[in-house]
Amino acid sequence: MLNHEVFSPWRSHLRSHRAGWSLAFLAACAAVLTWWGGEAVLFPSVSGQEPVSASGAGFMPLLSGCAVVLSCTDGMGRFSSVAAVPRHRVLALHLTAAVTVAVLLSCVALALSGAAESIPLAVRNLLGFTGAAALCAAVLGFRSAWILPLVQAVAAFMVGSPGAGGAHARWWEWPRAASTDGGSWAVCGALAAVGVGALLLRNRRTGMPEGR
Repeated sequence: MLNHEVFSPWRSHLRSHRAGWSLAFLAACAAVLTWWGGEAVLFPSVSGQEPVSASGAGFMPLLSGCAVVLSCTDGMGRFSSVAAVPRHRVLALHLTAAVTVAVLLSCVALALSGAAESIPLAVRNLLGFTGAAALCAAVLGFRSAWILPLVQAVAAFMVGSPGAGGAHARWWEWPRAASTDGGSWAVCGALAAVGVGALLLRNRRTGMPEGR
């Protein structure tokens, strides 16, 4: 007797996007964040000034944000392009779910590390780096989504010098700005809105393959 497996579009979506690998990577980032937490680590300054300090809550969202957008890479791009549900809608749901998972894992990791006060910093930077990755993906494709976040991180953690606790951070130093800095939240919110909006718009107008 033949065993016919019922087709599930969501199971197929998760499989084609290698959701298991993405979840494992986000879990690994959370594990590192549990160990690193709110502790400061010194980065060398390319400007020759004193070493720049950065906490895990400020730095690890770089990896998580890139993972969120890279998880949109579709191994069945041609099949997805003719699916009944428009690709940009599926992409919006995928990004929402991936960001939610990344935020929850980060919050749990910081709570376990005893650095719950660093949760706002991690959430803000996750929004900012995810937005930067989405904007880069809209221009260069999903597999190149890591370039702009990496450039931003290098600028903030190895060039910028916002002062103790990020109290005097300039707008482009938002990854190291204090979590109470309203300007940094505005920049991250704008990055997330523009980046995700551009990515969805490009998918809607040009039918950009998710696997690109």
